[in-house]
Amino acid sequence: MNDFKTEKSKSTRLVEKWGKAEETSSFLGLTLYAVIILCIALLITLFKVSTKPQAIYYIPSAQEAGIAYPNRIEKNTVCGFASNWLLNRNNFTPVTVKDTYQRAMRYMSPELLARTKASLEEEISRVTRDNISSLFSLSKEPESEDSGKDFKVTLTGEKIIFMGKEKLDDRILCYTITVQRVPPIETNPYGLVIAGVKQEEVKEK
Repeated sequence: MNDFKTEKSKSTRLVEKWGKAEETSSFLGLTLYAVIILCIALLITLFKVSTKPQAIYYIPSAQEAGIAYPNRIEKNTVCGFASNWLLNRNNFTPVTVKDTYQRAMRYMSPELLARTKASLEEEISRVTRDNISSLFSLSKEPESEDSGKDFKVTLTGEKIIFMGKEKLDDRILCYTITVQRVPPIETNPYGLVIAGVKQEEVKEK
């Protein structure tokens, strides 16, 4: 009888040990799978980060395209940005004026847009109503100054205004455009905005 109890006790302990060993093995297996998945995820993330190209923004201008590297803005890039904006802003017909102004407003600072939005909308209505067209071309190379806070770009060109086919005005104008740095976003990848525009007529000698 005692031998039977002893044998039964040994068998019970063996089953318990086997059960614990199997439980431990399952836990270690799950842990191993988790570690493998984590390593794969880390390797994929590391690969994406290491192969991600450095952002380069191409800035169209009147004559040539400039290149703006992150955290470094060249003089030619700023001049090209301001020139492109002004040429877009000052060349329109009654058919294109709405799209032209919408593109111009996209690159204006919130402060400048708040000050001028009402007058821009009024100008769109007047252009459409009176069949006004504008032609503008640069007559001098752009000049720029960097104050550290912003850029001042000077642009000089001829602006001709038509009503239908009749020429209404033909003047040489000088624009001083204030350009500020901003973080690049999807709708404005240049990292620049127009913060101010000053217009003066150049008297012909």
